[in-house]
Amino acid sequence: MRGGRSGGGRDDRTASAGELFAAARRSGEGPLNGDWSAGWVARRLAAAGHTVVEPGAAERHAAVTLVVRPRGGELEVLFVRRADVPGDPWSGHMALPGGHRDAADADLLETARRETREEVGLDLPRSAFLGRLNDLHPVTRRIPSILISPFVAWHEADVRVSTNAEVQYHIWAPLGALRDPARRSEVRYPDGGREHIWPSILYEGDTIWGLTHRVVMNFLDIFMERTSQ
Repeated sequence: MRGGRSGGGRDDRTASAGELFAAARRSGEGPLNGDWSAGWVARRLAAAGHTVVEPGAAERHAAVTLVVRPRGGELEVLFVRRADVPGDPWSGHMALPGGHRDAADADLLETARRETREEVGLDLPRSAFLGRLNDLHPVTRRIPSILISPFVAWHEADVRVSTNAEVQYHIWAPLGALRDPARRSEVRYPDGGREHIWPSILYEGDTIWGLTHRVVMNFLDIFMERTSQ
């Protein structure tokens, strides 16, 4: 995650959410016939709404992008494994592209776009961002207070991913695998002298947990009922 302190406040984030929910440019009724579309995903996000957490005046902001693409009648989610960096609390973790808001970013959506472009080489237009998930804070004292805003973006399957030095590698995980109860597990992690147990998802040798797991579960909660019909 790149450094940089944030600006802006509640009006900025509320306007971005309204803009994103209106951004769908494609139609389609979705996965009943395997025909996933950006419009269908955007409508599900709009129907679910989002929770905005009001940050403190000195709180830092960050944004991450949950990139989805249609492939083989399924939706896939893009994850990155972060580089091993001493002192970085997310070092070596599975994550979503993202990072701290820079002063030059017009809003948090621009932070998400910039970080996605820098980390995985996807230069997504604003219209590719279909909605916003719940804002969240880290729950461990090892990480300074920061407000993280997750955005959902649509990615056409034929665009190449190219990672930078902040990323070891990337994977695409099918939505069905992320929902599979057989892949649920736990991570034991020391925090403040105590060992905490965090829920996780196992996929092809990688473990998705922590903040990334919370974002993914928020996304799955929105789509679980509809995709099971």
